[in-house]
Amino acid sequence: MTDIPLVLKFDNWPLPDKALWSYLFEEADLFDDTGQLAHWRSGSQQMLRQAYGQWLSFLARNHDQALLEVPLTRVRPDLIGEYIKECQLRLAPRTVYNLVTDICILARAAEPKHDLDWLHRVAKRLARKVDSANLKKPIPLTADQVFDWSLRRLAEVQSDPALSEKKRAIHFRDALLIGFLIARPVRKGALLAMDVDRHLLVKPHGFALHFPKEDMKDGRTRDYPFPEKLTTQMKEYLDVHRPVLLGENDGTGLWINQYGKRFAYEGFTRMFGKLTETHLGFPLRPHAFRHIVATSIAELDPAHVGIIRDILGHSTLDMAEKHYNRASQVSSCNALQALHSRIIVSVKG
Repeated sequence: MTDIPLVLKFDNWPLPDKALWSYLFEEADLFDDTGQLAHWRSGSQQMLRQAYGQWLSFLARNHDQALLEVPLTRVRPDLIGEYIKECQLRLAPRTVYNLVTDICILARAAEPKHDLDWLHRVAKRLARKVDSANLKKPIPLTADQVFDWSLRRLAEVQSDPALSEKKRAIHFRDALLIGFLIARPVRKGALLAMDVDRHLLVKPHGFALHFPKEDMKDGRTRDYPFPEKLTTQMKEYLDVHRPVLLGENDGTGLWINQYGKRFAYEGFTRMFGKLTETHLGFPLRPHAFRHIVATSIAELDPAHVGIIRDILGHSTLDMAEKHYNRASQVSSCNALQALHSRIIVSVKG
């Protein structure tokens, strides 16, 4: 059955699988229980749905009779082993590990008492293949270099008499945004969701950052100090440049595009890539700033590698360890240096 796509869309799932999905993600009402995974954000649900769609596609193409079985009974060593071999022919080790882990998550949520120890062991073996060599090639920029560029650019924009009011506002916003993101590398969704007074809190001597759980990927509320060296510039942006960008529009969004609206998700990604290529020499996605920060900490101050978890909002130290392992290959751990205080400063608030 060669016409079956590699990811089976939800509409084409077997009815038992649709029912299982609804059961796991159903919101509670007065009479029913909340699904085990109902707290997951929509983006995470979408990724899990795509992963499960790949598993169902594999079964439909190779063992279509298995689709007649109860979903959990299909999760057995022979089928999982064959699925892994197929995935390894076309996917990176990290992706294969994620796909198997996603099956484990769904199966465990569906029946917590079901014996899945064997699947956990398989996942751990796959995880061993996902070592520092599987991390993306490090970007040849440090967090300090990016932050210093931001400060210089902000000063240049302010002193350039040739810029119109609108152009000055755009360039100032761009430089401030890059400085903010390298100092507090939140995920793109949280960045674009930022509202004045809700996420950026005014304090007697500056600002504080507050991200409620609904804006964070892991569903945990986080509070950070605002980058001290950007306090004056943020005040300037709020008082002068943001109103210029808003024009006649109303809105609470912090980051405003040239049309007076909050940035759209894809539009921001395109803009950001062009912006970083022009000024930093590389077309970067916002997520790349998280890697730059993690690599800078791991290479320049390995003694504090644990703060990567707190800065990036990871629930475990796994990613911190991966960046540390890669850093130890390119620089001696004995050459311990203090990472610039503007990046490490009081991360936990």
